[in-house]
Amino acid sequence: MDDQATLIRDLTVELPADAPMIRVTAGLGSAGQKTWNLRRPVTVIGSRRPAHIVLHDEDISNAHCVIVNTGTEVLLKDLHTSSGTQLNKTRVNLAVLADGDVINLGNTTIQVAIQIPESGSDDSSFGLEFADPTKFLGPVSLRLIHTDTNWQIEDAVVLIGRHDDAGVRLDHADVSARHALLFRVGTTPAVFDLGSRTGLWVNGQRCSLTPLHNDDRITVGTFGLLMQCFEPGANTRLDMPATPSMSAPDGTKRNTEEVGTAHATSAPATATILDTPLCIENNSASAALETELKDLHGDITETWERLNHWRTQLRNGTSALDEKETGPESRDVEADAKDAAFRGQLHDVSRLHEQILVRERELAAQAAQLQAERDAIADYRKGCSQLEADLARREQELNRREHALAQRWSRLLTTTCPHCRQPVSIGNVDPE
Repeated sequence: MDDQATLIRDLTVELPADAPMIRVTAGLGSAGQKTWNLRRPVTVIGSRRPAHIVLHDEDISNAHCVIVNTGTEVLLKDLHTSSGTQLNKTRVNLAVLADGDVINLGNTTIQVAIQIPESGSDDSSFGLEFADPTKFLGPVSLRLIHTDTNWQIEDAVVLIGRHDDAGVRLDHADVSARHALLFRVGTTPAVFDLGSRTGLWVNGQRCSLTPLHNDDRITVGTFGLLMQCFEPGANTRLDMPATPSMSAPDGTKRNTEEVGTAHATSAPATATILDTPLCIENNSASAALETELKDLHGDITETWERLNHWRTQLRNGTSALDEKETGPESRDVEADAKDAAFRGQLHDVSRLHEQILVRERELAAQAAQLQAERDAIADYRKGCSQLEADLARREQELNRREHALAQRWSRLLTTTCPHCRQPVSIGNVDPE
């Protein structure tokens, strides 16, 4: 499988020449007044990058709301923020902007100016007029691949992400709370990356803004989504798919368009001929005409049988082609499933690795604490040993002094007077 990081989807969404021109002004009339001309389909307003309009207000979320230019209308979408988005002092989720509207985000006021080019009109550039400009023209749905989960998309701007109020909620750590935006430009669905951490992928290619078509595969984090949408102007699939050529029973090559033409024109010809009133003046002319009609009817019947035979061959060929096409699709589905499983395993391994690192840091801290306690115990034991040695020295000194005193006392008891040679009496002191 190719490295997706090297694949960049080069498709983009361009607004038609007659799309509304938008100008927004924040802090009108103040020293910090600033004006932006919005020339992109999606403009993100928030308190930090990657928002296109950065407003330094603590009550404004990182990605607070978006202004979407559909090519015919201008829509305001709140990205499910806690403080909300107010339009003309009314809190809104999705609304149509008009010239002179005022948007309030936190403590910031934004003045909106919208100009419709002279070449433009109130109708869609596709020649259609929407009953509700905040809705998709036709049915649009997203299906979670390999599951029965399906989202029917009605609003013209829908949030995809981990947020609890997201229109398409995908609960996984690899999905940002406000990951991407699904919206319409004219009648075409498109998707926009809101600066997510893991990026947005369409048909295996990373993109930031791209149109979507039926059966496109959108990858958000570890989730694969299949787009199902109505595409205006798309050819309706027929029971007899066109192929370059097909062999007739007589071995000649016949183009399928010719077969279709013969199939479409032969039947009316039969009805026209058979329903034509016959004004026969005589029996011979009537018999000749009836014979000619029978021959013609036989030729038409034979042609119909041949056409039915060719049609059967076309259906058999189509079935064989469908089987051949199913093989790569099944392999792609299997590869996508393996890739999703690998991504899940990789995420689990990364999370386990982080847990191991945290546990290692905790064990290192506990080991350092134990070593400190061991050092304190060793110092205490060393102090005790010094005290014991000091006590032993003092005890020896006391024993020595006691022995010296006993010797002196013994000498005093045996002392005699040098004059009378009588033992000297030292009172009634008992040496014992």
